[in-house]
Formats: sequence, structure tokens, C-alpha cells
Amino acid sequence: MINDITNWFATQDYTAISLYIAAVLLYMAGFLGAVLPYPGCLVALGGSVCYALAVGAPYPAWWVWLILVFLAVFGTFVDNITTAMGARRFGGSKQAFWASMIGLFVGAFFFFPFGLIIGPFLAAFVAELILVRKNAKESAKSGFGAMVGLLVGVFCKVIITGIMLIITLV
Repeated sequence: MINDITNWFATQDYTAISLYIAAVLLYMAGFLGAVLPYPGCLVALGGSVCYALAVGAPYPAWWVWLILVFLAVFGTFVDNITTAMGARRFGGSKQAFWASMIGLFVGAFFFFPFGLIIGPFLAAFVAELILVRKNAKESAKSGFGAMVGLLVGVFCKVIITGIMLIITLV
């Protein structure tokens, strides 16, 4: 039994195994980055690179890499776009947008998982109330819009990361 295990380890390509493990870990971190405020799609792109190196070049074709890079860059900015659209749609200001970004960061790291929802809302609400001097009802409305925009962005990043994984594996 021990000889069988020793022989198995002696015949393995540790570089490929390490790259497969790195690809899995990077994709897991990429999906986590869809929820947390760091560029998860770019991290997932690193997982695609590790997987391609593990299976051997020339995988995949250049146009597949072009699609993966486009998705990674788009996915990195999609939460900013959807947050701005959500805040604008509900009457939010630039201050509410930036405050919601800060609220997402603070909420995610200090009050996870509830801070992902409450942080952007509270930050946009306070920014509208104090910096823009809107009333409480208007501030709550734009805070809600920023929060909805962020949640839509998170959903989009999860979908984009999933598409990147499917493209990589197919």
C-alpha cells in the first residue's frame, strides 16, 4: 500500500497538479471577489491562465483569450456602472455613489455578510443627508437605489465569472 502511494507520487507531474490547484483556488477567490469589493473577475482570469498552462499550450485560441480578458475587465467595472445607474435612477448624487462604494468596502470587511447590504445603503443615505442636504425620504430613496445597483452588480459579476469558467473549461 505505501509503495503504491510512493510510486503514484513519483510518477506525477507536480507542476500540472500545482497549476490545477492554483486554478481552482483562483476561481474560488474570483467568485468570492464577485461579492467582496476586489476585482474577482481579474483573479478568475488568473485561474484561466493557470488552467491553460496545466493542460498545455496552445489552449485556448487567441480569440478565446480576447473574450476572457474583455469579460474580466468588464466584470471589474460592472459593479461601479450598476451602482451609478441605481443611484441615478433613484435620484442619487455622485456623493451617494462614492459613499456607497466606501460603505460596501467597510461593510464587507467589518460586518460581513450583513454589511454587504447595509453598508452601501447607510453610506449613501448619510452622504445624501449630510453632504447634499436632502431630506430623509429622498436620502433613503437614493440609498436604496445605490444598494440595489450594488446588488445587481454583484449578481452580474457572479454571472460573468461563471461564464469565464465555462469558457475556460470548454
